Amino acid sequence: MKYLFDSSAIFRAIKENKIEALAGNHTLELARYEIGNILWKNHALLGKTTKEELSSLAKLVKEILNVMEIIQIECTEEEITSIAAEMKITFYDASYAYQAHKDNLTLITEDAELLKKVTKYINASRLDGVSIEST
Repeated sequence: MKYLFDSSAIFRAIKENKIEALAGNHTLELARYEIGNILWKNHALLGKTTKEELSSLAKLVKEILNVMEIIQIECTEEEITSIAAEMKITFYDASYAYQAHKDNLTLITEDAELLKKVTKYINASRLDGVSIEST
């Protein structure tokens, strides 16, 4: 089974040192920006990381994303906005739902509300549901 990880699941995998679950699996290009924003927020707004830790984490994210299959969402805006409107979720979240459905991937997210809404449409789970042996 192959998985599509959203930024919340990637960030949790990094925090819990479960990076092996990510290798060879998929994410969207927008995850790079979402994770960058998480790193920035933890440093600049919450003071949870030093400047050096921020730099190290940014480098780690780049290395991790390099071992994942990065998917572009070009030319699918109409489909994604339709899903967003129907499910009452953000365009970002709908992008993951659309791609998981399109490529027959299981969406991995730590967003409980998103998980609840999309399981009617696609296979979805939390990081705990990832089978590392099958990746």
